[in-house]
Amino acid sequence: MKTLLVVFGTRPEAVKLAPLILQAKQDPRFRVIVGSTGQHREMLRPLLNFFQIEPDFDLDLMRPGQSLADISTSVMKGLHDYLSNNKVDGILVQGDTTTCFIAGLVAFYHRIPIIHVEAGLRSGDINSPFPEEFNRKATGLLAKFHFAPTETSRENLLKEHYPSDDIYVTGNTGIDTLFEVRKRLQKSDIYNQELNERFAFLDPLKKLILVTVHRRESFGTPMEEVMKGLVALSERQDVEILIPLHMNPQVRASARKIFGDRARWIDKGLPVNPGESKIWLCEPIDYVPFVYLMEKAHKIITDSGGVQEEAPSLGKPILVAREKTERPEAIAAGTSMLIPLQEKAFFNTATQVLDTPEIFERMSQAKNPFGDGKASERILEVLADKL
Repeated sequence: MKTLLVVFGTRPEAVKLAPLILQAKQDPRFRVIVGSTGQHREMLRPLLNFFQIEPDFDLDLMRPGQSLADISTSVMKGLHDYLSNNKVDGILVQGDTTTCFIAGLVAFYHRIPIIHVEAGLRSGDINSPFPEEFNRKATGLLAKFHFAPTETSRENLLKEHYPSDDIYVTGNTGIDTLFEVRKRLQKSDIYNQELNERFAFLDPLKKLILVTVHRRESFGTPMEEVMKGLVALSERQDVEILIPLHMNPQVRASARKIFGDRARWIDKGLPVNPGESKIWLCEPIDYVPFVYLMEKAHKIITDSGGVQEEAPSLGKPILVAREKTERPEAIAAGTSMLIPLQEKAFFNTATQVLDTPEIFERMSQAKNPFGDGKASERILEVLADKL
């Protein structure tokens, strides 16, 4: 039996590692230890409860106003202390977070094989997204197992001279999670009733545009231009916009500046009714209700990597509010397109997708290039054989 330590700190990591954890725990070939840095504890808890995953240890790193250096040093110390007293056969990390990179670095110092899930994504610009592009490239330098979601990701790794025998194309584990959540929602009348009541203010006669923006490189003018474009878009009579607003103070300051009294908060203890607003704001939404909203949405505007991967499996066109994306497969497949970060061009692109049935249908019916929901199974087969 091989002991796997699975480390995560943020909700996106947990979303993509949950199916791996669940399957590995049921596999007699593995013993699974789940470690959380506690970086996003409150955001993690609903998802972990939904999947009935309980971390075996928690580094309790959540502090207000932390810098990237603060997070890095805390993860390094906490994980080093754990590994100094516990033996594991491999450390499994996901994606491109600071937790992913630092956990990989500590594993390297302890001579423990690093297993990198969602390896090989590249934007080609070390500062975009920041610090994610650096984190994913640095983790690649440390990793023994590179689980690439697509052939494009594999090609990126080969161009950087990683051994082909260490690279495995598996699909993206985020699609595994999406399918599992959707299956559970379809079987649960209670969940659906709760969610229908929670979002009863949405007008079924309008096209819902779901929006998430949070990237550090977009702070300031680029994000405010996007928000101005959303204000212009909200003047249409056939749409309404829902924005789960990121907790970062800079994101919220831009929202206050641009939206002003044009937007209405839905979870501030006041009653809300359909038609009261064209722009709805709410606190960050847990993953399960977010899947519900993605299914209800007409289209999605986002700078999130995970949403770019998941929404095509639900037949939702994606407009990516970034100058560059490390997921060019989605652009090539036609499931998404970049939307300019200038108010007028942003508005024109969003309007074109809304008003041109040929574009909308082509995007909504394109095949998702990121997987078939069996990535976790493929990863565990490789680890059982090669670790």
